[in-house]
This record gives sequence, C-alpha cells and structure tokens, in this order.
Amino acid sequence: MSGIVGFLGNRSAVPILLDCLDTLDYRGYDSAGIAVSDSHNIEIRKAVGRIKDLRTLLLREPVKQGTLGIGHTRWATHGTPSATNSHPLTGCDHRFVVVHNGIIENYPQLRRTLVKQGHTFKTETDTEVIPHLLEEYDTGDLEATVQHILPMLKGSFALAIMSEAQPDMIVAVSQDNPLVLGLGRREAFLASDIPALLPYTRQIYPIKNGEIATLTPGKITIKHMDGTVVEPGYSLADETVYDVLLHEYEHYMLKEICDQPKALEDTLAGRLKPEGVQLPELEAVWTTEALKNLRKIDIVASGTSNHAGIIGKKAFEQLLGLPVEVTYSSEFIHEHAALDDRTLVILLSQSGETADTLSALREAKKWGCPTLAITNTAGSTISRKADSTLLTKAGPELAVASTKAYTSQIAAMLLLSVWMAQKLELGDVEKRQELLDALARLPRDVDSTLIMTQDAIDQFAQLIDDQEHLFLIGRGLDYVLALEGALKMQEVAYIHADAYAAGEMKHGTMALITPGVPVIALATQGHVFDKTVSNIKEVKARDAFVVGITRVGDDLLAEEADEVMYIPDTHPLLMPILAAIPLQLLAYYSGKVRGHDVDRPRNLAKSLTVE
Repeated sequence: MSGIVGFLGNRSAVPILLDCLDTLDYRGYDSAGIAVSDSHNIEIRKAVGRIKDLRTLLLREPVKQGTLGIGHTRWATHGTPSATNSHPLTGCDHRFVVVHNGIIENYPQLRRTLVKQGHTFKTETDTEVIPHLLEEYDTGDLEATVQHILPMLKGSFALAIMSEAQPDMIVAVSQDNPLVLGLGRREAFLASDIPALLPYTRQIYPIKNGEIATLTPGKITIKHMDGTVVEPGYSLADETVYDVLLHEYEHYMLKEICDQPKALEDTLAGRLKPEGVQLPELEAVWTTEALKNLRKIDIVASGTSNHAGIIGKKAFEQLLGLPVEVTYSSEFIHEHAALDDRTLVILLSQSGETADTLSALREAKKWGCPTLAITNTAGSTISRKADSTLLTKAGPELAVASTKAYTSQIAAMLLLSVWMAQKLELGDVEKRQELLDALARLPRDVDSTLIMTQDAIDQFAQLIDDQEHLFLIGRGLDYVLALEGALKMQEVAYIHADAYAAGEMKHGTMALITPGVPVIALATQGHVFDKTVSNIKEVKARDAFVVGITRVGDDLLAEEADEVMYIPDTHPLLMPILAAIPLQLLAYYSGKVRGHDVDRPRNLAKSLTVE
C-alpha cells in the first residue's frame, strides 16, 4: 500500500515524479503529494483523490521548476484521507520534509514526548513524529540527523527525506519495507517498486535494512548505520517482464485474466522437462538428505495466496505423504503449532513485501525452520530473507484483485511437490507422469477456458446486476475454489458472496436460500461429482437460480442447473486453475456492470506493507 518516488537530476522533477506515481497507482491510495526543490527552497503540493487531482492542483498552483523532489501516494491507515494527512509532511516548521510508507508502532509514545518538548502536531498520522524528531535532534547535517533518530523508530518503514538547509539532497531509508534505488545517466531515482523506474533506468538496487542512501547531484552514497560505506551491486531489471501497458484491454484486471496462458507458460518454462521437473534454483539448499529430514510442512499466506496454499496442501499431501497445515499470515505468529528444524515453512506472497507474511517468516526463522518463498517479485524482501525462493513468472499484476498471480502460485506449488517427490522417489511414477502431462497442456487448456466461458459469464453478470447476495458451493477442491470466487466477488463487485461446502448446506445455510437467489455450483472433482449433484438438487428444490461449472462431458449437471458452463477436462489438481477463470471473469464483469473501478476497489490496496 502507498508508494514513494524520488528524483534527482538535471531535468524538471515534477513530470517525472507524477509519471512514477501513476505507475505505482496499482498499490492503492486515496491521496497524493509531491515536494520539489529548486536548490534554494522546497515547495509542497498535496491533494485528496487520484494523481489526476494532484495534476489539476499543480495547474492551478504550479511549483518552481526544481530538479530534485520526492512524491507519495497515501493509503489511509492513521487518520482519514485528507490534504492535511497527506504526505509529504513537515513538523513545526518546514525544515524537514518526509514521505513514509509503513508504520511507526511506537508513535503514540514518541508523540507524547515531543508534545511535552513543545512540538505541535497538525495531523492524525504516525508519520508526523518523524519530521518533529528531526527538528528536535537537528545536527545541522541531514544524513547525520536521520542516522541519529532512526534507532528511536520502531516498526516497518521506507522513508525519503529532504531538508530546507540542504535542498540539493535526498536521504532514503528502508526498514522491512521496500524502497528501490535506480541509477540513470547523471540521474538518480527512488521508488517503492521497480516498474516505476523502468521508463528511466534498468540499473536498480533495493536498499537493504540498516542502510542509508544519500542522493546528491552527481553522487549516490550508501552507508550502514555505523557509517561504513556500502558498494551497491546494481542489477539489471528485465524490462520484458514488466509489461504495464493496457494494450487493447479496458482494464488491467481483464488484461491479467487473459494473460494467464502466457503467465503459466513462463512459470513452467525451463522447469517442466520430458524427464520430470527441474528446479535448479533449489538444488543447493534442498538436497535429498535435507528433504528426507522433513516431517511437516506449514504453508503461510494471506488472502488469495492463502487459497492457493490450500490447493498446494492437497498436492503435497498426495505426492509426499507429509502432514500439511495452511495458516493465514496474520494468525501464524500467534497461533502456530510446534515448529522446529524439521518443519518446512512455505511462504506465498505475490509482491514479496506482504507485512504479515514477512512477520511469519521471522517467526519461522526464530524457531529454526527452513523457509521457502514463492513470490512473483525477484529481489523482494521475502526472496532475500527466505532460505530459498521459487519465483512465479506471471509478470506485473497491477489490478488489486489477484488473478494470474494466484494461478501461477498454484502451478509453482505443483512443480515443487512433483520435484520433491522425484528426489525422494515417492509415489506412483505413472500417476506423477499424468500430472506432468496435464501441466504441459495447462496453458492451452487455460486459453480454451477463456474462449469457452467469457461471453457466457458476461451475460450472467448482466443477469445478477440487481442481486446483492450470491452463494458458491462445492466439495473438496471445489470448495476451496468457491472461497476464492467469493473473495473476488466481494473485492471487485461489492456483492455479499458466501462460499459453502456443498454438503454442509443442509446444516443451517439452506435457510438463506430463497427463490431466485443465484448459486454457483462448482462440480469439477470427479470423485465427489454425484454428491455435488445431489446438493444442487436440494438447492433447486428451494427455487434458487443455479449456474453450474463442470468439465466437458459431465452432462448430468445440465439436467439440474439452470445454466451450465463447461471447461476442459484435466487432472483434478489442475481443475482449480481452469475453474478459477470463469469466476475471475464473473467478478470482473459484475463489477463493470455495476459501475465500479474494477482495478482499484474501494478501501483495498495491492501491496499490504503494514500488518
């Protein structure tokens, strides 16, 4: 959530800052602001709403054409969305200008102390303690002052700071919150995420915990907290994986749904071989002996990634015979079972920066657990901190509602489970080969599913436009998929959608089934197909409007449901990927029909960097 950008160079800073903020739009925000220096003084402009509102404000109240500045998009956590609470923030005077992403956990104590010392606060934010601390402990040198106050701050934070006394300098800090440095030709850039930098540079360096980056004209210095200089190892970002253009699509969500054949193809490429699965990135850590030492797997994730984790649980249990638990990241540090060095903790995070999941990673390490991250973002905090990392290769996902990252996570876990089974020589080789063959067909099957279901889903979305309640039912993996489908409808269409295990409907939920209420019945798992059909009959007996989703060839459903959508038949573990497509499309078209911003749902953010 929220986003930071910064620029220092020979060009006008304003258009660069605004364009970078536009690129970070997907992170979610409700206000935006910039601070620009002309090497003599710093001017600030802030607006509630979108970047376009900030642009309009700058047309009315332009700033001087400075070549150095910082910018911010704020997603309100402490204090309501308002111009006052928006960043950049200052203290009692304008000596220091700060933008901040994350949370200062001890801000109430710091604020009380600063008030006693004579400081006056103007905002409701936790961030405001930072410029006041800088004023209180001002050494006359910005870098030294920042270095002095950092130990006073508890929490996770990324900071970019300017000073009126040194208006040709930006100081940047990252502490458990992402901030990336970009190096251009006689220019320097800052951003919370790599895509914002790619129009200007591919030379990037993620600022690490305990490092302070100081940007001045013609020079970038990075130091540890003790003052020792760091030689940054800039890496070359692969701009081919950061396709952030809409092309012919109206919204990013639809583009990313339709991107899934390519995203899955890229995730499988080079890993799925005729002779089996190869994951060279894991070989150094996960020897056969290390895998034999495992007695349990814990999968930790939030939101959609948690649903992907439940599907991964089934694959690991079937192929490895190990007990597997799936826990919400926010619950893990408080509620986990016994952990030790024989428990593998797998952490799923699309961004690699999810605060709850990073807290779970630290908790796992505290107990000596080996850790493996599955993420879509190379160089992210979770990929650097985990013992090993398996990257999904879905490309950037800019819509808040996760689609291609979800299906790519499932594919990555299936690859991982097969690879581990191969190394341990577990299970039936023929059955394993059936799964591998189905994985090889998966991108084509997803493409076929998109073609088969898109028009029908659009029509169904029109039908339920006036409905405020929706139910999704299924058994086994279909129930997990129902949970994900309900979440998508809640996120994007703002419909009260509930998922239920189909066999449990008669144990209370049937009281909510009234004539005409829409029910989506998922029936893709062959071993419980007949049972699911029986549950559909029970729902139809109460005059619900039932739309079934099933495999090509399962014609029995057409006799019971009002409408049926067919998807290609494949391995049972892959059905949750194919059947997710119509549910994603339904959420998209339902949100669109209702006039919602499907890419930026209200009250939500893409990258949750606070707990």
